[in-house]
Amino acid sequence: MSKPYRVCQKCGAHLDAGERCDCEDRTELDVAQDTADTAAQPATGDDREPVLMPVLMPGA
Repeated sequence: MSKPYRVCQKCGAHLDAGERCDCEDRTELDVAQDTADTAAQPATGDDREPVLMPVLMPGA
């Protein structure tokens, strides 16, 4: 006989009887990680991509 399971209403995961879905926890952790990554970057105030200029070498 198979075990009864339920389906999470938010993400559709199949859960064992009494098991708690961690879909909301994962979302909160993802947001926290993104915030930490952004905070770790230096604030330059310039979000443009760097422009690579050709280097002119004398005698070339």
